[in-house]
Amino acid sequence: MTQFNEFSASNAMIDAQLDLTENDVPTRKGIIYRFSPAIEAAVDVAIGLGRPLLVAGEPGCGKTELGYAVARRLGISALYFFAVKSSSEAGDLFYTYDAIRRFREAQLAEIRARAAMSQGAVAFREPEVGDFIKYRALGRAILDAHPAEAVRPLLKGKGHAELPKEPRRSVVVIDEIDKAPRDFSNDLLREIEDISFRVPELQNDAGEPDATPSGATIPASRKPIIIITSNEESQLPDAFLRRCVFLAIEFPQKKQLAEILDMHLGASAGLDDGMPLAAADRDILVDAFHELRKQNMQKSPGIAELVDAGRILAARPVDTTPESWLRQLAPALVKLKADLAAFDAVIAAKAATRPS
Repeated sequence: MTQFNEFSASNAMIDAQLDLTENDVPTRKGIIYRFSPAIEAAVDVAIGLGRPLLVAGEPGCGKTELGYAVARRLGISALYFFAVKSSSEAGDLFYTYDAIRRFREAQLAEIRARAAMSQGAVAFREPEVGDFIKYRALGRAILDAHPAEAVRPLLKGKGHAELPKEPRRSVVVIDEIDKAPRDFSNDLLREIEDISFRVPELQNDAGEPDATPSGATIPASRKPIIIITSNEESQLPDAFLRRCVFLAIEFPQKKQLAEILDMHLGASAGLDDGMPLAAADRDILVDAFHELRKQNMQKSPGIAELVDAGRILAARPVDTTPESWLRQLAPALVKLKADLAAFDAVIAAKAATRPS
């Protein structure tokens, strides 16, 4: 194994039994994922260079799920997810500081202190700035990568998530960065490059840093794996793009779509509920789905819609043919009224070519 094939040289099997958490909550995401050679190569380069992997592609092609599958394949148990919004600021990726709650608590603290004194109590804990700081996503991942003693000055106050017993690597998914204001990406340049951040609100004393140690002190084996997704609805700044490794995920062709359905719904998929999708029914669905995506639809169906349609088709009554049941798939495959005509045209064409 070399610096640039850590991922592709790993066990190609996804660990479905891994106790993976998303923001500290157990998740089953990433159990089923199809890695192409291009995806493996891009992940290898991102890990080898220690740079974020910027993943572009149309909605529904598996961009977000990639991070979970990478974590499972590498045996990384902690994933931090950040959903970008139009109101997001770069600092939100590392931590949030609730100044309003601090102001309110400071006022209440005075009342509580007087009440405690009137009752003869001598011990009263005043709120600290750290009580109102919550570390998030990339901030959590950076803290996890350092020994606890190296970041202890940033953990003042109460309510912080507990650090792992030993420093560890985690995966960070920054989802749909193209939704954010342009300043969001520009304001991340130094932090993304250095894998470090400051918390000036702590107002630490001299000798107590208010920033995490430089990312250069994090061994390559513990450096967070950062996966950023984009639907390319807006152009990201050139300076940000230079700091990323890029991957464009192409939508799967018919053969790959059939393989994906087999992974989710085939006889060997180990379904907990529902019937497996027969190979003949799968091929009919893939053919109709492929034709549907050729239409000039406002919202083309993606992988999630295909799998939902497969579940519906697998549950068809035994006295019906798969072709006749295709019309029942409209709620799963069509999400806009304007696209119903395209769906009806594809189904009508399939019915016309069906052997009598």
